[in-house]
Amino acid sequence: MTRTHRIISTAIVAAYLVTCAGVVALVTIGLFFWVGQPWGTINDLSLLVMTLALAPFMLAYYELGGWTPTPLAQAAQALGWIAVLSWCVIQALMVAGAVSFDYYSPATGALAIETVALVYIGLWIAGANALAGRWLGRVRWLGVASGIGVVAFAGGLFAGGVDHPLTFIGGIGYQIALPIWTFLVVRDLRRVG
Repeated sequence: MTRTHRIISTAIVAAYLVTCAGVVALVTIGLFFWVGQPWGTINDLSLLVMTLALAPFMLAYYELGGWTPTPLAQAAQALGWIAVLSWCVIQALMVAGAVSFDYYSPATGALAIETVALVYIGLWIAGANALAGRWLGRVRWLGVASGIGVVAFAGGLFAGGVDHPLTFIGGIGYQIALPIWTFLVVRDLRRVG
């Protein structure tokens, strides 16, 4: 098995992990608002798994190439991994109780850092899909839309917290479109892998 095949195989597993964790996150956020805990914590953990699984998925996009010159693609890749890792570390600290978030006010402190990472992740998703090579089919536009949704979600957190309209609109891209997009990209990954 070549390096490219290993990367693609890992990305396919990661895509399914993003999809499954996204479904769990969507269900548990609904249960949290309806019932309360422990569903909020399960939602937070699901989002942690979903976001962490994006890193190998990002590597497949880099490996398969696109229209971005290699030095810029390498920089985008490195910053994407840093954003994913930063977001995941802060999310894990929040779940462990080491930091706390005030979701009902504009993002500050650790939540602001996590939100900046989320902005970059969304920009990476939108840009990587828009600039992917011919290996990626029409699902690229769902990737662009979900990336924009992630950025909008983060923008809502910065502007006013979870009750801001951008948070609701962006949440569709973040918690619905993103898992669907990763699931659908698997077909294109299988075709080239």
